[in-house]
Amino acid sequence: MQLILSGIDRRDKVLMRLQRYCNGALKKEWDGKSIPVVVGNGSGADKIQIECRKQNIPYILIDHGYFNRSFDLEWARFCVNNYHCTDWRTSDREIPEVKEYRSGEHVIILPPADKIAYIYQANDWLDKTVEEIRKYTERKIIVKRKGEGDFNQAVKNAHVVVSFGSVADVQASIYGIPVIVSEYSPAIPISNKIQDIENLKYPDRTEWLRSLASAEWHRDEMDKCWERLKGQLDGIN
Repeated sequence: MQLILSGIDRRDKVLMRLQRYCNGALKKEWDGKSIPVVVGNGSGADKIQIECRKQNIPYILIDHGYFNRSFDLEWARFCVNNYHCTDWRTSDREIPEVKEYRSGEHVIILPPADKIAYIYQANDWLDKTVEEIRKYTERKIIVKRKGEGDFNQAVKNAHVVVSFGSVADVQASIYGIPVIVSEYSPAIPISNKIQDIENLKYPDRTEWLRSLASAEWHRDEMDKCWERLKGQLDGIN
């Protein structure tokens, strides 16, 4: 295992904390064959992910947490083979209070950010998704791109949020908005399908949110974090 340094202090400190338990090597460059651990999608981490997916090499991606978010990554999510965590399991961790499901008028689409579209070859996802949605509804479609406008305002009158995969999917669900997402999204366990956009289901969110909470770790929990990651990696051929 190689933990790939980015040269950005707050990111590299996360790797150093994990390295104490996983015994991987801290490296500036990936050797192209070891299991890499990267933080975020910049500083070459995007290309490492692409190569791992191409060669079927497991990798670990670290990024901001779902509920406890801080610039210095005091809390972070640790995901295997995806930029979001899909290792669903029972957890007793605390979760945010959720709002009751509510109704709305508009279809809000959250397309993948440029880096994500690049890594997952999803540059045509938005066009294809709009085309598919139009088969099942004539509701107004609003596209909300990352970094553009206010999220709360964008979803104020949302009937549903349709997303490739984002922490915003989790936020939308907590706000009481049903979601339709891709397999890469953290919200896939509670997702509706596009063909059901006018007949949405409203699943319970408790166990799913607890599972997500158990996929983010505090800086002082790296021993437990590594045990979980190791369990996932051991199950990959």
